[in-house]
Amino acid sequence: MELKAKVLVVGGGAIGGLFAWRLSQSREMQVSLVCRSNYSRVRTSGYLINSAQFGQGVYRPYRAYQTVDEAVDDQGGDFDYVIVALKALPNIYDSAQRVERAVGPATMVLLFQNGIGIEQPFVARFPHNPLASTVVFISVKQVDDDEESGTEAANGGGPVVLRHGGFSFLAAGLHHHSPGSGAHDTARLRYLFDAFETSGGVSTIIEPDIQPYRWQKHILNGSTNPVSVICGGSTSCQEMVANAYCRKMLQDIMAEIFVLGKKVTGKPFPGVDGIIDPESATDYIASIPVPVYTSMLVDSQFKRPMERDVILKNPIDLADKHGVDVPHMRALYAMLTMIEEGFSR
Repeated sequence: MELKAKVLVVGGGAIGGLFAWRLSQSREMQVSLVCRSNYSRVRTSGYLINSAQFGQGVYRPYRAYQTVDEAVDDQGGDFDYVIVALKALPNIYDSAQRVERAVGPATMVLLFQNGIGIEQPFVARFPHNPLASTVVFISVKQVDDDEESGTEAANGGGPVVLRHGGFSFLAAGLHHHSPGSGAHDTARLRYLFDAFETSGGVSTIIEPDIQPYRWQKHILNGSTNPVSVICGGSTSCQEMVANAYCRKMLQDIMAEIFVLGKKVTGKPFPGVDGIIDPESATDYIASIPVPVYTSMLVDSQFKRPMERDVILKNPIDLADKHGVDVPHMRALYAMLTMIEEGFSR
C-alpha cells in the first residue's frame, strides 16, 4: 500500500476548505478536515467550489471531524502536517491549545492565519516542533445561505459553497525549527509545497525570513479590515478607495504599517502585486474587477468576534517597543473594541 503524508487542516471555512481541496489533488497526501459550524454539511455533502482559477469542483474530504479530539481518536494521531486555518482570536481562545492533541513529536505545524505576532503561542507550546508561518494571498469566501439558490441551500442543507477568485499564492518560512534540523525541516516544507504547486496549481515560495511577506499582506489587512467595520453597511474595498476622504485615511494607515513593518523587520517589503507604497496599494484595490468585502466586516455584520488583536493590538505593542507613532491604528483599535463590546448588548 502506498504511504501518504497525513495532513490535518484545522478550520473548515473558506481558507481551510479551499487549500484542503487543492492539496488533496496530490496522490501523496491524505487530507482530513476539522470543521465547526459547517461540519454537518461538509460531512454529508462536502464543498461546492466555484473558482475563477480552477473551475468548478466538488470536494469531499477524506475525513471530516467536528473536533481535533475526534480526528486524533479516529486516526491515532501521528499527523505529518497540521495546518491551522482557524481565525486568530487570542483574546477569545488559544489556537495552539486547540490543535495540541494533533501535534505529535514529528508534526510540522503550518499557520494559515492573518495578522502580526501569531507565532509565539505555538513556539511556546511546541518548542520542539517545526513551525512554518504561512502568508496566504487569495480571494475566497464561504457563500452565505441567502446568497445561494435552491431549496437545499435555503434550508441550510447541501454542500458548503466557496467562491474563489483568479489567484492563490502561499509564501512560507520556518519561524521555528527542531534543534539541529533546519535543513531537514525545510525539505519537509518543500515536499508539502511541491504538492500544493504541482498537483494543486497553487503558486508557492519559501523564504528564509517570511516576516516581510506577512507585513506586506498587512498593508491591506491592517487598513481595509478595520476601516470597513467603521464605514458599516456592506461597503466594499473598492467603494472605500473610491471615496476621496476614505482613500486618504486608508493611505495614512498604510503609511504607518510601512514604517512600522520596516522598523520591526529591518527589511524592505517584497512588493507583491506591485504594492510598494500607500498609493500603489489603493490603486491595486481599485483595479480589482469584482467587489471585495473584508472578513472583519462580515464578522461584524454577524456580531462575531473580530481579529482585532492580531490586526491592530499586536502591531501597536510593537510600535511601542520600537518607538513608532501609530495614531491611526490606536484610534481604530479603540473604536473596534467598543463596537465588539456592543455585540453582546
